[in-house]
Amino acid sequence: MLLVGGAVITVDAGRRVLDPGAVAVEADTIAAVGTPGELREQFPGAEEIDLRDAAILPGLVDSHGHAGHGLTKALGDGAGDWLDLVAEIYFRQSDTEFWRAEGFLSALEHIEYGVTTSLSMTGSAPRVDEPKYAIAASRGFAELGLRHIVALGPPNTPWPATYRDLETGREISVDLDRMMDTVGAVIDQLNGSADGRLSVHVGPSYLVPELTPGGEATPESVAMLQAVHEMSEQRGVCIHAHAVAGQVRAAHEAYPDILTPKLTLAHCAGISLEEVGIMAEHGVNATHGPLTNAYVRARFPLIEALEAGVNVLISTDGSGPDRSFDLLSQRRIAAQLQRAHFADTSILPAGRVLEMMTIDAARAVGLDDQIGSLEVGKKADIIAVDLRSARMGPRFMPLERVVFVGGGLDVESVMVDGKILKRDHQILGVDVDTILDDADRAARMAYERAGLLDRAASHPSTWGNVRYSAEH
Repeated sequence: MLLVGGAVITVDAGRRVLDPGAVAVEADTIAAVGTPGELREQFPGAEEIDLRDAAILPGLVDSHGHAGHGLTKALGDGAGDWLDLVAEIYFRQSDTEFWRAEGFLSALEHIEYGVTTSLSMTGSAPRVDEPKYAIAASRGFAELGLRHIVALGPPNTPWPATYRDLETGREISVDLDRMMDTVGAVIDQLNGSADGRLSVHVGPSYLVPELTPGGEATPESVAMLQAVHEMSEQRGVCIHAHAVAGQVRAAHEAYPDILTPKLTLAHCAGISLEEVGIMAEHGVNATHGPLTNAYVRARFPLIEALEAGVNVLISTDGSGPDRSFDLLSQRRIAAQLQRAHFADTSILPAGRVLEMMTIDAARAVGLDDQIGSLEVGKKADIIAVDLRSARMGPRFMPLERVVFVGGGLDVESVMVDGKILKRDHQILGVDVDTILDDADRAARMAYERAGLLDRAASHPSTWGNVRYSAEH
């Protein structure tokens, strides 16, 4: 088929913007990119999809998020203990139906916003007592036709970590060896499944989960670094972790083999310029969730990292506690935060921002040979952003309007592996009501089990106050 008529923002090696442009798709692959006339001549009689009022671009890649957030967003808003609440739900009050329902809801949201590839940890910190939770959380992405990466690895210390299996009622104590066994089992079952659309990365919650008072990696942390690196090498998968100040330096001193282009670090809050230099030297990627800065309370030196040569990406960090999977909306916030910090509106041009959500993100997750740009031979993961609206008009400067004006709900069509998942703002072949009803039911049951239904109500001081009170 031919996607014809709109501006085509290729993000290819030449960063071509063809206006008008067209993309030819054969099966699950991009067969050609050019002008409408060229492609009609090359593929006579091909089915055409008229996108004359849209910008066509690569599917977006959300390089960091969390499974579970879809059913816990806004929970306990204002009290400041959201992470504690969701830890109780994820680790002690969730069953496989919770993770399955949440995965379908989040996958549906990704389609809405044009995020064709995403990565998520199973929980705020990964749940690694049994493979079944991560497998359940991935089902929605597989069945709805998306490309998805499960990041699974050791949670925060102290270890052993304690979980509760609702199906058996047992309390389960999990040490590092069992954590890594769970990760290996998930790799065996999921990596490369769903026609190659599902992948698994080794995903410890933190690069160095515990530091000594002197800022060195503890023996437990060094053991984890070694176990994570060995599994990554043995299974040929990437590594994904959070990082905060001091952890990059500690890892470099204790176990430098972990620092490679196969490693992506989320947030990097408060890291020093020395650590930025270490990341640049070793090719380590960084993924920045701009709205997360309200919680981590320490700056990631994003511009300094880019200028040093670090591959920096923009991500959502999941849909909780107070955001969504609308990756397009994050790009404007990311740019505005940096422009305000430096008082410099020349920072982060539109094309650079789009690269951070497409080809650069694809490279970080090891998929840049398949996705991230509109080029012959790559997978047909393509979205179209509606340009015909009061918000997006007038018609010229499509790149700048997509990056700095529009949002995820302007995505009118979505294709993954050559299959159309959304067309004319309608999601196709999906029972949306069932997904929404299942999500409501699973969330309510988990809240009831945790004794947290009252925390799903609005905070008592939500109206007429400058800030939330301590009462909740």
